[in-house]
Amino acid sequence: MPQYLIKYLDGDSETLTAERVDASGSQYIAWVGEGSVTTYISAANVRSIVRQPEEEARS
Repeated sequence: MPQYLIKYLDGDSETLTAERVDASGSQYIAWVGEGSVTTYISAANVRSIVRQPEEEARS
């Protein structure tokens, strides 16, 4: 499953495993399957969300 590197405005970062991440109004929604949400992320504190290349996600 793809991994996404999320960087926040406060300097924190995290890696999230999800099928996809969609922007929806004032938040991002991370999906693990068709119709299954893994997390909601407030867009107010997000600097960037970058899908990691497959080889980096496996290591």
